[in-house]
Amino acid sequence: MHHAPVRLATIDLGTNTAQLLVAERDGAGLRRLHAAERFVRLGEGVDARGRIGDAAQSRLLDTLRKHVRAAREHEVEALSVAGTSALRDAANRDEVCAAVHDQLGVSVEILSGAEEAAWSFAAACAAFDDLSGPCLVVDIGGGSTELVTGADPARPSYPDAITDRASLDVGCVHLTERCFAAQPPSSTAVDMTERTIDEALRSHTPDVGTSPALIGTAGTATALARVHAGPDSTWDALHGGGSLLSRDDVRHWRDRLLQLSVDEILALHPEALEGRADVFTVGVLLLDRIMDHYDQDTCRVSPYELRHGLALRVLVQNPDVE
Repeated sequence: MHHAPVRLATIDLGTNTAQLLVAERDGAGLRRLHAAERFVRLGEGVDARGRIGDAAQSRLLDTLRKHVRAAREHEVEALSVAGTSALRDAANRDEVCAAVHDQLGVSVEILSGAEEAAWSFAAACAAFDDLSGPCLVVDIGGGSTELVTGADPARPSYPDAITDRASLDVGCVHLTERCFAAQPPSSTAVDMTERTIDEALRSHTPDVGTSPALIGTAGTATALARVHAGPDSTWDALHGGGSLLSRDDVRHWRDRLLQLSVDEILALHPEALEGRADVFTVGVLLLDRIMDHYDQDTCRVSPYELRHGLALRVLVQNPDVE
């Protein structure tokens, strides 16, 4: 008899972070048990050199070893590891995946852009019960910014929910490396960054129809929601529902962050900004320009991201056969 895993772990290997989720099946959905994020900067220099460097690879192996150990401590029945932009783009991705397999006995699947979009979208929407019309999910990553439009996915046909998507070649790590020589940045650097973002948005923006719900997912949006709520807030991305940021909130933080050094940014919320303080300002600039482009007054922030979508995918692929 085919037995679907009751408790599973997923690991998302991104450009900046490696994120672990341990969850268990809860009816048609998931109960999240444990989440951990570690900073690998796998994409360090990939933009320039086209390959993952030795230092980044050894950080990856070290991090994965810890994540795999945590997953085993939770006695998961299935572990799924997926790589996105940095691994997709790296010329030496096969040898990196082979090293992971040799040293840890774990297979890494490289997700296509379409698969990444589908499961990020499903995860982002899963945090909200009241979505009815079109949704625009925005994922500001290290290497790229993903815009995905669709209807709130009727489970379990998640991938069919997407109507359009675009992967913009403007991510917060790459743009910071390219445009910000120092922080606080010069006004020239800010102008150049915003021009670059606006050009990317103009060149290929998905069609969203009228007044979609804008949902921010993953690093930048979640970090901004936590910074906005303040270090004393108990908003919890593991069990919490979504939160809301207004257009004015985002603009306020854009203006404030542009005046600060990296150390001052980190001090705003050391926990939320660990490992991303240096690229956070550009991430918020991206969100501000996207809200402007789509004329959106609010951004819902979903605490669920790709690792949650990877877990939903396991459920869809292994329906419990009684």
